[in-house]
Amino acid sequence: MLGDLRRAVELLTLVPVRADWPEGRRVRIAGWFPLVGLSIGVVGWGVMHLLQSVGWYGEASLVIAAVIVAFSAWITRSLHYDGLADIADAWWGGDTLPRRHEIMKDSSIGAFGATAIALVVALQVTSIGSIIGGLHQIPLLLVVPLSRLSSTFSAWFGTPARDGGLGRSVMGRPGMGELVAAGAVVVICAVAGGLALGIWGLVFVAVGIAAALVVPHVIALRFGGVTGDVMGASVMVVETLLYLFAAFGLELLQ
Repeated sequence: MLGDLRRAVELLTLVPVRADWPEGRRVRIAGWFPLVGLSIGVVGWGVMHLLQSVGWYGEASLVIAAVIVAFSAWITRSLHYDGLADIADAWWGGDTLPRRHEIMKDSSIGAFGATAIALVVALQVTSIGSIIGGLHQIPLLLVVPLSRLSSTFSAWFGTPARDGGLGRSVMGRPGMGELVAAGAVVVICAVAGGLALGIWGLVFVAVGIAAALVVPHVIALRFGGVTGDVMGASVMVVETLLYLFAAFGLELLQ
């Protein structure tokens, strides 16, 4: 289990944990993705409070939001942004399934991919800025782990789009360690959301779980199954949807 956690950390972040990767068999790491996301969320939460402690309030909320988004992209090596760009280019640029797979394998970024990244960054920065400027900031701690559930569910319930590749290597039935790790993160999110926001906090977590189930399935339909790019794009889409949902929902609570 500790080895699986190290592999998940090495895959999803730039933290130098030096994990070993066994050849010829899949690795049971998908269930650890939400825990890695929770760690990233905690650090981002700390960055926000650090900047606020030195007087960054009011109009500086958007600046803090931009720092949080930049930190997330940096700590994850823009892994999920890469998946989003590939999926956007292939979704609108490929008329056939083989052509869409060919576009996804291309390392260059096209107009659709660049536009998708720009829109996601803009929506996240404005949404996070709105949340920071409000009374309740707990969603900033919950969005990152909940969005990583989309890649976990993709690995557990999805069908590989092709042999080989990053997505195929982590897909399959979960082990007990994965179930415990993912379940523990869901419980932590539910308790934190419920204590901070009551029923609305529980609803927020439920919406996050539902989105994590639905979004990768919808994307996978376009590509004949799950790939690593599908997982990465799903994370970014769910993350953005949850930031938007939190921003609008918290406005109603205030």
